[in-house]
Amino acid sequence: MNRPPPIRGVLRSLFPPRDLIPIAGLVLCPVITLCLLASSPSRAHAAPSRVPGLVPVTWPQPAFCEAEWFTTTGGAHGGAMTENRAGDSGGRRITEIEDGDWIDLGRVSPATVRSVTVRAASGGIGGTVEFRSGSPAGPLLGSLAVPVTGGWERPASPTARLTGAEGGVRLFAVFTNPAWGAGSADLFAVDWFRFNPPAAGDG
Repeated sequence: MNRPPPIRGVLRSLFPPRDLIPIAGLVLCPVITLCLLASSPSRAHAAPSRVPGLVPVTWPQPAFCEAEWFTTTGGAHGGAMTENRAGDSGGRRITEIEDGDWIDLGRVSPATVRSVTVRAASGGIGGTVEFRSGSPAGPLLGSLAVPVTGGWERPASPTARLTGAEGGVRLFAVFTNPAWGAGSADLFAVDWFRFNPPAAGDG
Protein backbone atom coordinates (compact mmCIF):
# COMPACT_ATOMS: atom_id res chain seq x y z
CA MET A 1 0.00 0.00 0.00
CA ASN A 2 1.32 3.44 -0.93
CA ARG A 3 1.40 5.73 2.06
CA PRO A 4 0.84 9.48 1.76
CA PRO A 5 3.92 11.63 2.33
CA PRO A 6 4.43 12.83 5.92
CA ILE A 7 2.79 16.18 6.65
CA ARG A 8 6.16 17.76 7.55
CA GLY A 9 7.51 16.91 4.11
CA VAL A 10 4.41 18.31 2.41
CA LEU A 11 4.61 21.56 4.38
CA ARG A 12 8.34 21.97 3.78
CA SER A 13 7.85 21.41 0.04
CA LEU A 14 5.07 24.00 -0.14
CA PHE A 15 6.36 26.50 2.40
CA PRO A 16 10.11 26.50 3.16
CA PRO A 17 11.18 28.46 6.28
CA ARG A 18 11.46 31.79 4.49
CA ASP A 19 7.74 31.61 3.64
CA LEU A 20 6.42 31.05 7.17
CA ILE A 21 5.05 34.52 7.84
CA PRO A 22 4.09 36.18 11.16
CA ILE A 23 0.44 35.71 12.16
CA ALA A 24 -1.00 37.49 15.22
CA GLY A 25 -1.69 35.41 18.31
CA LEU A 26 1.25 33.02 18.06
CA VAL A 27 4.99 33.36 18.24
CA LEU A 28 6.42 35.07 15.17
CA CYS A 29 7.95 32.04 13.53
CA PRO A 30 6.68 28.88 15.24
CA VAL A 31 3.64 28.53 13.02
CA ILE A 32 2.42 25.23 11.61
CA THR A 33 1.04 26.24 8.22
CA LEU A 34 -1.91 24.46 6.65
CA CYS A 35 -3.61 25.38 3.38
CA LEU A 36 -7.22 26.16 2.59
CA LEU A 37 -8.57 26.80 -0.90
CA ALA A 38 -9.58 30.41 -1.37
CA SER A 39 -10.70 32.26 -4.43
CA SER A 40 -9.29 35.65 -3.39
CA PRO A 41 -6.46 35.33 -0.88
CA SER A 42 -5.54 38.54 0.92
CA ARG A 43 -2.13 40.01 0.19
CA ALA A 44 -1.12 39.97 3.86
CA HIS A 45 -1.68 36.23 4.25
CA ALA A 46 -1.20 35.15 0.66
CA ALA A 47 0.54 31.87 0.00
CA PRO A 48 3.70 31.73 -2.14
CA SER A 49 3.01 32.43 -5.79
CA ARG A 50 4.11 28.93 -6.80
CA VAL A 51 0.98 27.59 -5.02
CA PRO A 52 -1.74 29.93 -6.36
CA GLY A 53 -5.11 30.08 -4.62
CA LEU A 54 -3.94 28.86 -1.21
CA VAL A 55 -3.99 30.77 2.08
CA PRO A 56 -1.78 29.79 5.05
CA VAL A 57 -3.56 29.52 8.40
CA THR A 58 -2.21 28.68 11.84
CA TRP A 59 -2.68 25.51 13.83
CA PRO A 60 -1.64 25.47 17.52
CA GLN A 61 0.75 22.50 17.58
CA PRO A 62 4.34 22.06 18.78
CA ALA A 63 6.18 24.51 16.56
CA PHE A 64 9.76 24.73 15.41
CA CYS A 65 11.71 27.95 14.98
CA GLU A 66 15.22 28.35 13.67
CA ALA A 67 17.18 30.53 16.11
CA GLU A 68 18.32 32.81 13.28
CA TRP A 69 14.70 33.81 12.59
CA PHE A 70 14.78 36.32 15.48
CA THR A 71 13.40 39.76 14.68
CA THR A 72 16.00 41.90 16.48
CA THR A 73 18.98 41.42 18.79
CA GLY A 74 20.90 43.58 21.22
CA GLY A 75 22.72 43.77 24.51
CA ALA A 76 25.69 45.47 26.12
CA HIS A 77 28.07 43.49 23.91
CA GLY A 78 26.30 44.03 20.60
CA GLY A 79 23.90 41.09 20.50
CA ALA A 80 24.01 37.71 18.80
CA MET A 81 25.21 36.97 15.28
CA THR A 82 24.19 34.38 12.69
CA GLU A 83 26.81 31.88 11.54
CA ASN A 84 26.69 29.27 8.79
CA ARG A 85 27.13 25.75 10.17
CA ALA A 86 26.54 22.80 7.85
CA GLY A 87 25.64 20.39 10.64
CA ASP A 88 22.87 22.55 12.10
CA SER A 89 19.20 22.68 11.22
CA GLY A 90 18.79 25.10 8.34
CA GLY A 91 22.57 25.27 8.00
CA ARG A 92 22.90 28.15 10.48
CA ARG A 93 22.99 28.97 14.20
CA ILE A 94 23.30 32.07 16.36
CA THR A 95 26.70 32.70 17.95
CA GLU A 96 28.74 35.45 19.63
CA ILE A 97 26.42 35.07 22.64
CA GLU A 98 27.78 36.92 25.67
CA ASP A 99 26.34 37.86 29.05
CA GLY A 100 23.32 40.15 28.63
CA ASP A 101 22.79 39.59 24.90
CA TRP A 102 19.20 38.99 23.82
CA ILE A 103 16.97 38.22 20.84
CA ASP A 104 13.33 39.13 20.16
CA LEU A 105 11.24 36.07 19.26
CA GLY A 106 7.98 37.89 18.53
CA ARG A 107 4.58 37.28 20.10
CA VAL A 108 3.48 34.20 22.01
CA SER A 109 0.19 33.23 23.61
CA PRO A 110 0.34 31.19 26.84
CA ALA A 111 -2.87 29.50 25.69
CA THR A 112 -0.97 27.87 22.83
CA VAL A 113 2.61 27.79 24.13
CA ARG A 114 3.37 26.40 27.60
CA SER A 115 7.08 25.58 27.37
CA VAL A 116 10.12 26.19 25.17
CA THR A 117 12.83 23.68 24.26
CA VAL A 118 16.19 25.07 23.15
CA ARG A 119 18.80 23.22 21.08
CA ALA A 120 22.16 24.65 22.11
CA ALA A 121 25.81 23.65 22.33
CA SER A 122 28.62 25.05 24.43
CA GLY A 123 32.34 24.69 24.07
CA GLY A 124 32.57 27.87 26.11
CA ILE A 125 31.33 28.56 29.64
CA GLY A 126 27.60 27.77 29.37
CA GLY A 127 24.91 29.95 30.86
CA THR A 128 21.19 30.58 31.19
CA VAL A 129 18.41 31.42 28.74
CA GLU A 130 15.78 33.65 30.36
CA PHE A 131 12.42 34.12 28.67
CA ARG A 132 11.03 37.58 29.43
CA SER A 133 7.83 39.39 28.55
CA GLY A 134 7.67 42.70 26.72
CA SER A 135 11.36 43.64 26.81
CA PRO A 136 14.76 42.15 27.70
CA ALA A 137 14.23 43.51 31.23
CA GLY A 138 10.55 42.51 31.44
CA PRO A 139 8.91 40.00 33.80
CA LEU A 140 10.59 36.60 33.87
CA LEU A 141 8.34 33.86 32.44
CA GLY A 142 10.80 30.98 32.68
CA SER A 143 14.45 30.01 32.31
CA LEU A 144 16.70 27.08 31.54
CA ALA A 145 20.38 26.27 31.98
CA VAL A 146 22.63 25.44 29.05
CA PRO A 147 25.57 23.46 30.45
CA VAL A 148 29.02 23.15 28.94
CA THR A 149 28.18 20.33 26.54
CA GLY A 150 31.71 19.24 25.71
CA GLY A 151 32.04 21.04 22.39
CA TRP A 152 30.32 23.26 19.84
CA GLU A 153 29.17 20.16 17.94
CA ARG A 154 27.65 18.42 20.99
CA PRO A 155 24.23 20.04 21.59
CA ALA A 156 21.77 19.59 24.43
CA SER A 157 18.02 20.32 24.43
CA PRO A 158 16.80 21.64 27.81
CA THR A 159 13.22 22.89 28.27
CA ALA A 160 11.78 25.86 30.20
CA ARG A 161 8.17 26.08 31.33
CA LEU A 162 6.52 29.49 30.78
CA THR A 163 4.36 30.82 33.62
CA GLY A 164 2.89 34.08 34.83
CA ALA A 165 1.79 35.54 31.48
CA GLU A 166 -1.75 36.63 30.69
CA GLY A 167 -2.88 36.94 27.08
CA GLY A 168 -0.42 37.46 24.24
CA VAL A 169 3.07 38.71 25.10
CA ARG A 170 6.17 39.65 23.16
CA LEU A 171 8.82 37.10 24.07
CA PHE A 172 12.52 37.87 24.51
CA ALA A 173 15.28 35.30 25.06
CA VAL A 174 18.00 36.81 27.27
CA PHE A 175 21.35 35.02 27.58
CA THR A 176 23.18 35.35 30.89
CA ASN A 177 26.24 34.22 32.79
CA PRO A 178 27.77 36.74 35.22
CA ALA A 179 31.07 34.83 35.04
CA TRP A 180 31.58 36.00 31.46
CA GLY A 181 34.25 38.68 30.97
CA ALA A 182 36.29 40.31 28.24
CA GLY A 183 38.34 37.60 26.60
CA SER A 184 36.02 34.81 27.74
CA ALA A 185 34.63 32.28 25.30
CA ASP A 186 31.01 32.63 24.17
CA LEU A 187 28.37 31.25 26.52
CA PHE A 188 26.88 28.87 23.95
CA ALA A 189 25.46 28.72 20.40
CA VAL A 190 21.76 28.18 19.66
CA ASP A 191 20.42 26.14 16.75
CA TRP A 192 16.65 26.23 17.28
CA PHE A 193 13.68 26.78 19.58
CA ARG A 194 10.64 24.53 19.85
CA PHE A 195 7.44 25.99 21.30
CA ASN A 196 5.33 23.31 23.00
CA PRO A 197 1.56 23.56 23.65
CA PRO A 198 -0.05 22.66 26.97
CA ALA A 199 -0.35 18.93 27.58
CA ALA A 200 -3.80 17.38 27.98
CA GLY A 201 -5.14 18.41 31.37
CA ASP A 202 -2.35 20.94 31.90
CA GLY A 203 -3.59 23.83 34.00
